[in-house]
Amino acid sequence: MNRCQECEIVTEEQTCPLCHKVLSEVEQAKDRRAYPVYDQQEYKMRARISKLAIIGGILATLICFLINVIVMPHFLWVFYVAVAIFYLLVSLNHTILSASHLGGKITAQVISLTILLLVVDGMSGSVQWSVNYVVPFVIIAGIMLISVIMIKVRMKWTGYISFLLMMIALGFLPLILYFTGVANVLWPSVSAASFGAATFIAMLLIANEAFMTQLGRRFHF
Repeated sequence: MNRCQECEIVTEEQTCPLCHKVLSEVEQAKDRRAYPVYDQQEYKMRARISKLAIIGGILATLICFLINVIVMPHFLWVFYVAVAIFYLLVSLNHTILSASHLGGKITAQVISLTILLLVVDGMSGSVQWSVNYVVPFVIIAGIMLISVIMIKVRMKWTGYISFLLMMIALGFLPLILYFTGVANVLWPSVSAASFGAATFIAMLLIANEAFMTQLGRRFHF
């Protein structure tokens, strides 16, 4: 019997009947392993790089803060540096070096990028280019990306539900920013909220029973 890791089915055929992937002997040998391969050296290297990046980011922020206070105390440009370093650390430690779930990586990228854009836009005055346009479309892109991945992975789509719900909830952030007066262009905010709501409704219609079961498990109702 052959087993397809992507679709999680067992078949006597040499190719998967769902994704038509060739089930080689190497993959079968991998399936028979009791535990996944653990590369201790690689893990230590990633942990070391992560720690060095955090220490370097903190030191760079502190140095820039001292320079800012001494040279230009009337304008705290250090916040630009701090939020940029924060985003780079999230990208390196959680997205590149981490073995976290792909849905979690996408969600973390969208949230950290949103924070970066909001801080930069807030520090730059009343331009509002991020809250009006960039943030809504970044959120839409995140929802769309997770939705496409859920369709592609098929049998493993339930692992992405929590992250999709987080992204859908985040889709209403631009609308909140508009009604609180932070943003002043309505249609991008409405687009983000509408796209999130449409995605939620589509999940209810396409995978009604399975989707509601997963919602019950996560929210205990």
